[in-house]
Amino acid sequence: MLKVYAKQQYVLLEDELEQIAINNPEPLNRMTSALRSVRKSLEDLFGYITKDPFKDKNEEVHFFKSIKPRFYAHYIFEVALYNLVTGKPRVDEEQLRAYYMDELQFIQRTFRQHAFLYQYYRLGATELDELYFVRGEEVQSVLIPEVPKLDNSFSTSGDYLFSKFKAYEMLQEHIAHELANIRKPERSPFVRPGKNSEPLKWTGEQVNAIEVGYGLWLSGQLNDGNASLADIMYWLSQSLDIDLSRHTRRFDEIKGRKLVSQTRFTDQMRDAIRTHIDDANALQPNGFRRAKRTNSKTGL
Repeated sequence: MLKVYAKQQYVLLEDELEQIAINNPEPLNRMTSALRSVRKSLEDLFGYITKDPFKDKNEEVHFFKSIKPRFYAHYIFEVALYNLVTGKPRVDEEQLRAYYMDELQFIQRTFRQHAFLYQYYRLGATELDELYFVRGEEVQSVLIPEVPKLDNSFSTSGDYLFSKFKAYEMLQEHIAHELANIRKPERSPFVRPGKNSEPLKWTGEQVNAIEVGYGLWLSGQLNDGNASLADIMYWLSQSLDIDLSRHTRRFDEIKGRKLVSQTRFTDQMRDAIRTHIDDANALQPNGFRRAKRTNSKTGL
């Protein structure tokens, strides 16, 4: 089974890449070793589908939409990480922070450049799957701009950009983690006035904070909808004293929920708010509620 084989290979690849990152602190050695491992995994996948071709278009779509991009994303990520690390300025903290913020802006520009397909990727749409993820299909260049020349026997018009989206989201996570570890000037935490006040800290499940972050991002609540996902996760991490640097991987867990709602935490918040409102209304005498409405009309 292709899915089982690919899952096994991906676990092995992740283990290899983790060991490479630990044992190769020098950027060039890490990149070359990591790329070698990713290439080997991709060659193994190509060999598998060559010996056991896809049974139908659905299997082909799933491979080029979901399986191959998970592997190839690591290839793109390792190259981008090498460029990020070797281009990092050896200067003060504020300049380093500015450098990382510029890199985040570059990632956001890339997402905007491919806005249509990025939205397709982000929303998990399926309507154009056979156009983007079946070999041999031609897509108008306006929908797939600036894609490098690909091997038609092992590539489709959409799998490269899906790989790039995944890689750049991984890079956002890495940059957010680096930003979180830049030592900041001492500042007084925001606390509620009172003798025994303590700074607020997130003590719930990490995945719930991630669900909140995605909700703020997708609904455009910050900076007129222009705040990036990485910016929002960094802000929540700093404000709530919680590490959200691996939010993309944890969000995949949310998307994969089968036995519970995919929006479990926001559903719980909605139900809690409704219960609170209902309980509050139930405690108010009917006459008081009518008087309150009457007074609001007179301005009293």
